[in-house]
Amino acid sequence: MGLRQLWRRWKFRKGLPASIRLVISDVDGTLVSGEEPIPASTAALLRGLEQAGLHFALASARPYPSIAHLAQHAGLAAWIISLDGALLHSPTGELLFAAAFPEELLDSLLELGSHYRLEYAAFTPEELLSTPGVHIPSYLDDPGLRRRIVQLRRDFFQSPVVMLWVSAPHPQAAGFLKALDQLPRPLRRQLTLAAAESTSLPGTTLLELRMRTADKGTAAEVLRRHLRLPRSALLAVGDFRNDLPLFRVCGYRVAMADAVAELRSQADWVTSRPASERGIEELLLLLQEARR
Repeated sequence: MGLRQLWRRWKFRKGLPASIRLVISDVDGTLVSGEEPIPASTAALLRGLEQAGLHFALASARPYPSIAHLAQHAGLAAWIISLDGALLHSPTGELLFAAAFPEELLDSLLELGSHYRLEYAAFTPEELLSTPGVHIPSYLDDPGLRRRIVQLRRDFFQSPVVMLWVSAPHPQAAGFLKALDQLPRPLRRQLTLAAAESTSLPGTTLLELRMRTADKGTAAEVLRRHLRLPRSALLAVGDFRNDLPLFRVCGYRVAMADAVAELRSQADWVTSRPASERGIEELLLLLQEARR
């Protein structure tokens, strides 16, 4: 650990500045553990800080309805960054940002996919469009998200698509991935792609395609500008690699006790307890002290 980081951590422990105006918190593994609601003691601290003038944003890979319900259950008027930054909603549900696929790019992807046996799920700001046999992980299968089965390619162009999920047998997925390399470079450079093997469907590959601009950091920057805040007024807290873009745009960075090493190394402070032991309350108490 360098001298500069040691200095920042010492300064953090000495007391957070009251100038922090916006706290952007990851959800799973940070604010909550497992599928539990926000603990009552945590929710009380959040509400107290909110009443004292602090803004909160919840940032998650989950769809919007799930996170909005979590905030409402806690009595919190939070901004919602969902689908890992593909969407940003206001506390009243207004859509502020959507990292949508350009129609040309989406059409090219679906055209390539038509040569393989692929199943799709397309996430839009309002609903989930899917082919009948698509397999999506449980954290994306939100019962609060309206779902519509589609059969025709043109159905995917009725609303802006912010994330495309693909499931396919290994050989078909491999062929599609190889075909993606043939996309014109200007189109290919707009994409980010993640691939994994399904744990519940042996022999199935899962692909997540999104715009390169669709991450928590981009959505946080949109929110910062909307609220007209300097970066020094933003604090981020998280536990996993998808929180790294968030760390890059916030003036203060906090990692959970069990966060991945990459996040802990960039943090100004690390909690002593994980989310399962309500570690975020350590940070909330520091924020409370700073505002007295």
